[in-house]
Amino acid sequence: MNLALGMARAAASRGARLHQDTRVLGIRRAGSDWRVRTTRGDVRATHVILACNGYLRGIAPVVERHVMPINNFVAVTEPLGAERADALIRGGIAVSDSRFVVNYFRTTVDHRLLFGGGETYGYRFPRDIAAFVRPHLLRLFPQLGGARLDYGWGGTLAITPTRMPFVREIEPGLYNASGFSGLGVLLAPYCGKLLADAIAGERGGFERFARVPVPAFPGGRALRWPTLVAAMSWYALRDRL
Repeated sequence: MNLALGMARAAASRGARLHQDTRVLGIRRAGSDWRVRTTRGDVRATHVILACNGYLRGIAPVVERHVMPINNFVAVTEPLGAERADALIRGGIAVSDSRFVVNYFRTTVDHRLLFGGGETYGYRFPRDIAAFVRPHLLRLFPQLGGARLDYGWGGTLAITPTRMPFVREIEPGLYNASGFSGLGVLLAPYCGKLLADAIAGERGGFERFARVPVPAFPGGRALRWPTLVAAMSWYALRDRL
């Protein structure tokens, strides 16, 4: 959140106009430009960047063949005390495991355990996110069975078949960068710089990244979603064996 807010402040300080709570309803070619239809009016632009990740919701079918949304969740324990927290993860480092459906965790400055784990598909979240995360947390840290979970939250991210971002110029002037597969904090700002350079005429870095293979999900529009759910369920089962 601090990273997102800092980038928003930096953009606004350079003249960017940010319109929150404004949903895009469609994008179409308008002569040599693009017209973006939103819930608060239309915007006309020479260049459009789709940076929606898991929130495209039908506005770019060509992208959605390669990028699918999933939900991921985080819970945070009560304060555990410095000694108990350090016994969980020494040195306060951030950790992610080698599972296909990854868990990731770290301790906080006030000696809590922050733990991310568990996915759902679609846009509906569990009613009690902390309770949903708890069994994933306890599989790795059974000694926290009696610990209270004070906070839980989630969000919709996006994955690709190869877990590499789908960064492309879809049509002249229409760019996409999404499908960061859980690595967006690192990769999204980097890809943003590549896109900005490409629009400014320095296309070398962008074109190299755009050559990274990202195949479409199999099954076509009707079967893409069931195929994703089946595949993720299979890999989750394999992780447990």
